[in-house]
Amino acid sequence: MTFSKFMTSASAEPGRARWPRIAAALAIAFGLAAGSVVAAPPAPAQAANGGYCSKQVIYYPSAGTYFVVPADSNFNVLCRLDSGANSIAVKALQGGLNSSCAVSAGLAVDGVFGPATRAALIRAQQKFGVTADGIYGPNTARAFKWKTTAGTCRSIP
Repeated sequence: MTFSKFMTSASAEPGRARWPRIAAALAIAFGLAAGSVVAAPPAPAQAANGGYCSKQVIYYPSAGTYFVVPADSNFNVLCRLDSGANSIAVKALQGGLNSSCAVSAGLAVDGVFGPATRAALIRAQQKFGVTADGIYGPNTARAFKWKTTAGTCRSIP
């Protein structure tokens, strides 16, 4: 076989590039026949784009109305919070969990992410259709419904 700078793998050996695709198709077909292929699990809530939530920011979805959400040090609202956190960002989450848009958790808004906050977050994650792992992350942030000052429920776009 000779190579030139213009030769592609398809033109170098016709049919050779098909074998990996055929092998993959056969593996999938045999897996389906055996019942061993399963759907991918939902993306975990904690798959973080941003950093760890350490602040809170005011989010203005429309004129004259707002809600407060957790954010990281770069003001990214797609951040992460989990058990053991102790910050103003946890207070924002606890306030959101206490609203009727979430689960009316009745939490003390003390900034401590303890067992009660985790349990309330799991209930909210189940309600909003994301992985119920007790970790506030980007998937949960996008699905979470926050109560605005106008009394409406809004998500972060």
